[in-house]
Amino acid sequence: MTMFRRRLISIFLLFHLMALAVSAIPDPKELRLAEGVRESPDDAVSARVTPVLDSAARSLDEFASRAWQLTTSVRPLARRYVVRLGLEQNWSMFGNPPRGTEYLRFRYYSASGQHQPGAPLTVTTELVFPVAPEKESQIFSAYWYAHRDKAISNALIGYFRDRLDRATAGQPLPTTEAGLDPWVGKRFVPVASFFADRFAHTRLPAGERLVKSEAWYGLAASPPRGDLPLFPESRARAIERYHRGIPAESVDESALRPVDSIEREADIVWLLVYIQTP
Repeated sequence: MTMFRRRLISIFLLFHLMALAVSAIPDPKELRLAEGVRESPDDAVSARVTPVLDSAARSLDEFASRAWQLTTSVRPLARRYVVRLGLEQNWSMFGNPPRGTEYLRFRYYSASGQHQPGAPLTVTTELVFPVAPEKESQIFSAYWYAHRDKAISNALIGYFRDRLDRATAGQPLPTTEAGLDPWVGKRFVPVASFFADRFAHTRLPAGERLVKSEAWYGLAASPPRGDLPLFPESRARAIERYHRGIPAESVDESALRPVDSIEREADIVWLLVYIQTP
């Protein structure tokens, strides 16, 4: 009986590993579409390394194409298995990384319990991604920071992927008075709710209520290789200001912006991606 159980466990583990391997094989069409941006080999290192990497890429392409053909019959079963267990991974997770530095900030609008329409609102802004300052060294706390940053990164990827899917299908991006359509922003709801609830419980002034929170995605594009960075000191000062804490301000309701509004700060372009109301 013990030997029989061992064999069953061995068969299950073998199936499990094979399912993960099969589900990770990329579609040859997608593989060719993910070639990325090529840099010109204008220095000695690139001139030597690029041909070697190109040769390896061609070999990988041939191997992936053959593996894709050989696993045609078992791929649907393997995919259903890994998706059901939540183990699905994007084979291109390390391909085409963002060509710049990404940020995420939240703006919280609060008002008193006796707030009248047209009266000023109190706005508080905080930077939530990345968690720690870029130049600050971390040891043990880095594990928590990486966990939270990864969760936010996954939410952003899912959010923009849903928007891209609608655009690819020729469907308009639906909006509501509160902001983005819930279907498009469904992957971002846990992130927005977490930070809004945290603000309401830890930083909301006594006697006030949270009226609205905004999520702004920021991207500072990396300059082409060899070019000098744009406004490096200005960006560093801007980000440092967020980590020090931006004082709350009083604004009119006219300051509220619709989804896809854009703001610029140094070389950071901020895009309003999500609006949440209690």
